[in-house]
Amino acid sequence: MPSHTLDGLKISSRVTLLEPGMYIFRYASQPPANKPVCIALQQAPLGKGSIDFFPAEGVSKNMLSKLGDTIVARVKAGVTTVLITEYHMFDDVIEPIDLRIDRIDTSPAIMRTFAVVANAEPAPAIATEQPGMPVAITAHLQNSGEVSSSEGWVGAPDSDEFIEGFAIEWADKPAGVDLLYTCMVAGSGPSRNVSTGTFVGARGQGLPLICAGFSLVGPHRKGYELTGHIVFGNAEPQRLVANQMMHGPTGTEPLVALHIAITPVTKMNAARSKSPWENSAFQQNLSATSQLA
Repeated sequence: MPSHTLDGLKISSRVTLLEPGMYIFRYASQPPANKPVCIALQQAPLGKGSIDFFPAEGVSKNMLSKLGDTIVARVKAGVTTVLITEYHMFDDVIEPIDLRIDRIDTSPAIMRTFAVVANAEPAPAIATEQPGMPVAITAHLQNSGEVSSSEGWVGAPDSDEFIEGFAIEWADKPAGVDLLYTCMVAGSGPSRNVSTGTFVGARGQGLPLICAGFSLVGPHRKGYELTGHIVFGNAEPQRLVANQMMHGPTGTEPLVALHIAITPVTKMNAARSKSPWENSAFQQNLSATSQLA
């Protein structure tokens, strides 16, 4: 999200998605004493769940201000969103503050007697390319109108043409897992979380998307990995981070390219998906039809 400055106070905000469970928020940076940075946590008005905060000793009003400050959070009743707001008490630029968010493991792996059963057979070689599941994206571009790609990507880095909105289709989607996504149109707040097949953003209004977030949900979500790339303005492509709202360096850069890949998780470590813009064989098709948002 954009940053705002008021009498030497610089404020920046971002939103992150959390599924039901227990989490630990920790202030993991040590800024200069004369340049303090405070981080406030609160529930954002998105998602169906709710969140309770349990601050550690020395932390008040859900405000983290120094190295080691900790808040435990409980998310219940569904996916929810947390608004993370940074308050910089100065005008200078410093290294980004590291806010660690760790989910508390409640799986059998926490048992002292838990052990991974070894396989007598030799482990197969790690594949250089892990076949992904078919994901298609239809997007509305500023000038070109509606475009689509069955390879899971739209737009182009360093393009002057921004994306106004998009929809993601997951063909042959397995039971027990789905893809949720949300976005923010310039000049407005975050949209609601939607599932595959739903269009987010706008068409023909000349307004770019400046923020987007993606996450896998469902009881079988751990069997799949969400990867990809996202590009804002003239900034370098970023690797997609699940369960996090992503934006450009200042929060105002328009979304110009998007790549989504979903891969089944196996015992082998799948290779990270490569940027589709490195391969000129991939094609993006103009669509003669459009759909209502």
